[in-house]
Amino acid sequence: MSRGADGQCVFVNRNGQPLTRDRIAYILTKYACAAARDNPALLRKHITSHVLRHSCAVALLQSGSDVTVIRDYLGHTSVATTGRYITINLQMKRDAMEAFWKKAGIEPTNTKPWKPKADLLAFLQSL
Repeated sequence: MSRGADGQCVFVNRNGQPLTRDRIAYILTKYACAAARDNPALLRKHITSHVLRHSCAVALLQSGSDVTVIRDYLGHTSVATTGRYITINLQMKRDAMEAFWKKAGIEPTNTKPWKPKADLLAFLQSL
């Protein structure tokens, strides 16, 4: 199981023994189901430890962490492996485009963000 920088297990049971992958999956499922009582859309999500790892990597990227720092945090040997974990979101894309426009001296033609209509959102959530 995962070990921290000091070699200690990250996830342990009440006796200090490492949790198995199956036990971690059980705990995630248990709490995802509990959270789904308040947010039923979570029932359609497949929440795994890999999803949490990916979310952590993206959060680190969004906070401005360098990819090599994220690589080390995740324990990867190659930045290419880390690249498969991190994907930029729409806001990060927008920020990159705005930085490009500013540097290139281009005035954006439409600065108002597009907002989908409620019926479109309802349709997409029904999928």
